[in-house]
Amino acid sequence: MPKNIALKIAIIESRLSQVDIAEAVDLHESRLSQIVNGRRAPNDVERKALARILKRKPADLFPESEAVAS
Repeated sequence: MPKNIALKIAIIESRLSQVDIAEAVDLHESRLSQIVNGRRAPNDVERKALARILKRKPADLFPESEAVAS
């Protein structure tokens, strides 16, 4: 799985650290890192929580997830 570029860009644009984001969405820092680096796919709850904290739509952050769900 390739890096999740859309998620990485949203994190950078938010000016929050990955640690702060992980804490805000109740994820372990390593889990968030794995999601960002494409080593793990987020579940629906994680997608929605990350989208909420980053002020994006889940489909904007995880377009491949929407394609699979369709």
